[in-house]
Amino acid sequence: MIQRIQSLYLFLAAVCSGLLFCFDLASFDYGATMMNLSVLGVDNQIDATYFGSSYTLPLLVMAVIMTILPVITLLMYNRRRRQVKLCQLDMLLNLSFAVLVMLYYISDIQKSINSDIVSFGIAIYIPLASLIFNLLAIRGIKKDIELLRSVDRIR
Repeated sequence: MIQRIQSLYLFLAAVCSGLLFCFDLASFDYGATMMNLSVLGVDNQIDATYFGSSYTLPLLVMAVIMTILPVITLLMYNRRRRQVKLCQLDMLLNLSFAVLVMLYYISDIQKSINSDIVSFGIAIYIPLASLIFNLLAIRGIKKDIELLRSVDRIR
C-alpha cells in the first residue's frame, strides 16, 4: 500500500515541515536592522542576553517531531488505524506550533524590543499546508479502510 495517494500526502507533509528550517517565521523592525525569528533561533539581535540559544528550543523540538512523524506514519502502511492516529497527532502538533509562534514568540519579541512593525515570513504558513496534507492523508487512509472492509464482507 505504499503506492497509495496518502503516501504522497504524508511525504508532502514531511517536506513542508522540513521547510521550517529554511525560512524565517517573522521579522521585526529593530532600529536600523531587522531581527529574524526562525526555528533555529533569533538572528541579528543586538543584545543577545534575552534571546539566548535555548529561547527557541521548543520550536526546534516541535519542528523536528513534525518532520519525522509523517515519515514514521508513511512507513506504517500495514497499520492503518495507527496511521490515522499519528496523522491526527501531527495535525495537533502543527496547530500547537502555529499557536505557540503567534501567541507567545511574536508577541514576546515585539514587547521586549518595542517594535510595532512585524512582517510574517513564509514559514508561518507552512504548518497550515502540512495540516492540510495530513487531513488529505487521513481521508485517503479512511478510504483504504473502507475498501478493505467491503472486500472482507464479500468473502
